[in-house]
Amino acid sequence: MAGFDESVVGRWSDERWFEVTPEGVAAYAEAVGGPSPVYAVVPAMELVFAVAATAAPAELRARVVHGQQDLFFHRPLPTGDKVTVRAALLGLHGKRSGTVATIGVQTRDAGGELLNEQYVTEFYRGVPSDLAVGRAAPALPAEPPAGEPVRTVDRALPADLPRRYADASGDRNPIHLDDDVARAAGLPGVIVHGLASLAIAGQTVLRAGANLSRLSCRFTRPIVPGDTLRTLVWADGPGYRFECLDRSGARVLGAGLAEM
Repeated sequence: MAGFDESVVGRWSDERWFEVTPEGVAAYAEAVGGPSPVYAVVPAMELVFAVAATAAPAELRARVVHGQQDLFFHRPLPTGDKVTVRAALLGLHGKRSGTVATIGVQTRDAGGELLNEQYVTEFYRGVPSDLAVGRAAPALPAEPPAGEPVRTVDRALPADLPRRYADASGDRNPIHLDDDVARAAGLPGVIVHGLASLAIAGQTVLRAGANLSRLSCRFTRPIVPGDTLRTLVWADGPGYRFECLDRSGARVLGAGLAEM
């Protein structure tokens, strides 16, 4: 389809260095209300934006939303040391309602050992195509298990959460910071970063000391600052499934999965 550049699919970027400083880790924890493995997205934030920009021109980028995030953990990030990150557009897949772009990320320590892998799914709303190039992100579960959740926790989202998360993560997409831009994109105003919601939900899902190997979710609906994030957790073998609702009961995170 015109507008998408299929030639960049599968082309990995050069590696970039990132220093995992104690101050940066602490700032992220302060923004989301506690330590979170989702900090793993921070070293790759700028690179993901750069790779995404190669897939489509600016006029299409205005239509993009974060569809889902899938993090596979092999080893913790080494606080106080440098890591390398590289990213690639892994696939473009069209449907009648829009087009899905899948971005892959690999983070390694200074010795080249793999620390984590990430799959970032972006959805171009209202940009249909018949593209089927490259590969898609790993599948996520469709629904939580049957039965009552093992725990349910409500967390109030501070009014300044988008600004605090932008400062801590480097994600300064204006839909999270500028009401006018957000409304022009069809939103009610600035919205909370999906990854901030995932980081906050993860604190409910995971117990201290959990040996996490995978954390994933689908971003199903925006949530605004000042709302309440309700996280529901179900036991699923050695891991957990989860979803999050806003104050009205609408699902904002779905297909949540935490594997140990």
